Amino acid sequence: MRVALLTPYYLHSTRGNAVTVRRIEQQLQQLGCTAAVFSLDAGSAESLARQVRSFAPHIVHAFHAVRCGEPARLLAAENRIPYVITMTGTDMYCSGEGGAAGLRLDLLDGAAALVFFAAEVRQSFLAAHPELAVATAVIPQGVALPGTLCAEPPAAAAFNFLLPAGIRAVKNLLMPFAPLAELQRRYPQTRLVLAGGVIEAEYAGQLFAAVAANPFARWEGEVAFEKMPGLYNSAHVVLNSSLSEGGMANSLLEGMAYGRALLAADVEGNRSLVRDGENGLLFSDAADFLGKAEMLLLDQGLRHRLAAAGRDYVRRNCSPALEAGRYLEIYSACC
Repeated sequence: MRVALLTPYYLHSTRGNAVTVRRIEQQLQQLGCTAAVFSLDAGSAESLARQVRSFAPHIVHAFHAVRCGEPARLLAAENRIPYVITMTGTDMYCSGEGGAAGLRLDLLDGAAALVFFAAEVRQSFLAAHPELAVATAVIPQGVALPGTLCAEPPAAAAFNFLLPAGIRAVKNLLMPFAPLAELQRRYPQTRLVLAGGVIEAEYAGQLFAAVAANPFARWEGEVAFEKMPGLYNSAHVVLNSSLSEGGMANSLLEGMAYGRALLAADVEGNRSLVRDGENGLLFSDAADFLGKAEMLLLDQGLRHRLAAAGRDYVRRNCSPALEAGRYLEIYSACC
């Protein structure tokens, strides 16, 4: 089977879509499938169409309905093949440019299948759009487990809260500053480490001002995927402060895989992965964040218990090979 994977961003990108597509491409190839990635940021629509024609796929798989849905429909029609769409958090929750406001239901209904990362996310989306008649499936995101785990670093001199995310408003990156500033007044070893590229320049300006005003915080810039293990290994807690998630944020999956405790915003997508008090902690507001961040800083046993449960969860439920195998089943059913 030949699969054209269509994504908004890919080359030199550390964004979630690129990480997901890169992983699925590699795993599909290991399963004997011929997969190729075609990125909207790599050239013109005409160039994209020529490349896809030359590849001669049996199916088009679009990641990101708003940005890739129409190109997928056109490519599928031109090549007389079906297309499937994986729904992202931006498709369902973000109101800005490229977000849910631009979602076209006719493109969804024209797909051979829609894929969601979590059952809860699918349920709420279909409840909001009962007119959709398209087939749907839930495929949890995969994550590779490192062969060996690094023990967390000594916490006496620096206790690192790591927040990996592209810099845009939906990631709510400014939120942790106030509670962590209070925590740092109580425990001077408190540190906030941010890592991610600039996506929204205006919001990035606000974030850089906050970093400059808070010496306990630092921004590592856009970190290449292959260098992220070093950041996870140097962290004590991995944060997610997003206003919304489409389910199973790559940063949380990777934090679990590297054996780190999680503190994540209590939003629908995060709840599909993090069970509060079992394999991570969820927070509802700044006060809740502060209280749980303090618990994690003071209680190494709690950190280790949550981290072990998180790693066990992804080991049992988030195999990249299983993820790709389920996509291959969908492709076969559609062709």
